[in-house]
Amino acid sequence: MDGDTSELEGLVDVARAHREHERFHSLFKLEEAVAWRRDANALKLLSDRWSVTDEDGPRLADPDQGAVGCADLNDPAVVATTGILFMEGASEPAELTAMRAGWETASMRYGKLSVWLAEHMSAEWPRLTQLLTPDLAEAARPRFMALSRTTAAGHSYSLVANLLTTAAQALTNQDLTPAGVRSNRDAAAQMVRTAAWLVDTAAAEIARTGASLTLSDPDWTEFIRIAERKIENDGTE
Repeated sequence: MDGDTSELEGLVDVARAHREHERFHSLFKLEEAVAWRRDANALKLLSDRWSVTDEDGPRLADPDQGAVGCADLNDPAVVATTGILFMEGASEPAELTAMRAGWETASMRYGKLSVWLAEHMSAEWPRLTQLLTPDLAEAARPRFMALSRTTAAGHSYSLVANLLTTAAQALTNQDLTPAGVRSNRDAAAQMVRTAAWLVDTAAAEIARTGASLTLSDPDWTEFIRIAERKIENDGTE
């Protein structure tokens, strides 16, 4: 950097901001993974319920008697923990509609973030080669390690977006009204189970990414420490 510390000071400012940002996002990714696994587990329970045929045949209630739940489709554990409740004569449960919408929203967010990161990382790699000098080689290692994880996160976000979009499409393609499920319980069970497995994979991927970003914290801190020491030393010369 030819003895000019202003560029290095700028890199330190960026590093501080990114460290705090990744502290938030590494936790947020893990929380999101838990929420998606909860969705997937609910769908698995529904799939298991629909795969079992009641010995006395489906217990259909008369919707004219009021708000009656579909005893042959509902799973008590799912109703109690997620509120997903199939009602006679009704459309698909609002909770499933909201679940699908949540995946679609997250998919759009991660898709955009992936593109944004790809653009910025393509510029960041050559820009940071300015650290590859004898005086700054010690600072280069932790900075490039953090950059590697951020770049990998961008690739992960693209995969997550595709997985969530596909899972949402699986629920869209399945008629989730009581009549739609009853028309072919086995097929409906397979569709929601497939959606659950796709979301499981998305959850595992985003959890892995969140955990990986956590590992960058000491690298950001080490880079800031070394760079600040260099700036201080240059200022006293």
